[in-house]
Amino acid sequence: MKNKLVYIIILNWNGWRDTLECVESCLKLTYNNYCILLVDNGSSDNSETILRERFPDIPIIQTGSNLGFAGGNNIGIRHALEHGSDYIWLLNNDAIVASDALSELVTVADSEENAGIVGSKIYYHQEPMKLWFAGGVWRTNKSYATHRGQNEEDIGQYDVICEVDYISGCSLLIKSKVVEKVGLMKDDYFLYWEEVDWNASVAEHGWKNYYVPNSIVWHKVSASIGKRSYLANRYYIRNCLLFFQRHEPQRLFSLFCYIYYDAYKQYRNGQIELAKAYLHGSMDFILRKFGKLDSNCF
Repeated sequence: MKNKLVYIIILNWNGWRDTLECVESCLKLTYNNYCILLVDNGSSDNSETILRERFPDIPIIQTGSNLGFAGGNNIGIRHALEHGSDYIWLLNNDAIVASDALSELVTVADSEENAGIVGSKIYYHQEPMKLWFAGGVWRTNKSYATHRGQNEEDIGQYDVICEVDYISGCSLLIKSKVVEKVGLMKDDYFLYWEEVDWNASVAEHGWKNYYVPNSIVWHKVSASIGKRSYLANRYYIRNCLLFFQRHEPQRLFSLFCYIYYDAYKQYRNGQIELAKAYLHGSMDFILRKFGKLDSNCF
């Protein structure tokens, strides 16, 4: 029986070098029924031309402007649905995949009828055995979403397939029938939390999200926006508040308290820009400033 059709959607924004490496790794996949679709999010670095020259047989969709993670990927998802995909694999352009990464995801998705989303074990690219993601957790007493195993050396402690709260958008396989029921990602997040929201919506519709440890990916973490940058943290805080308003509004007040306390600690530790990002992100939420932010508005 022919394997189900998987569309691999890789979103590029001014990152053609990473995208070249990502696509090259995908071309070595052992799974035998997939289509790679590149979506360029209005790059200004000649990405589209370079990628078309390097991969003339791979379709590229140009969005025309930076629509963010959700907006850009949603264009690719619509294309995949229109072209008969059974599964859609969102893959960060700064990720490198093991040759059997997709096969392992599809095997679990096929075998678990209640699976809506499945995702990979993800390592840091520069430290190939140090974990970045082994399943996501947000249903805890903590206020922020967290990665299981982050920064731990992998000694097999997360080698069991299991249900998790969310799967990272770095490597996320979703059934097309689930997308048709739940809908696309919400693009008012623009950056961060949109895939957590999607996972939560999938779970609220009765499906489960599974972590698949035999599907291996290496991630060049924060290659596009910069580690712990002001803008990254501002988006993160604003969207964290938006997520909990939508899915656990009873925790919103305690989350505000946690954020302001955290901002105070960062300020006391000399992390002035980080503290400002926390405060500005919370103000963006209060003022309902969603979508792409003007970083100069404060």
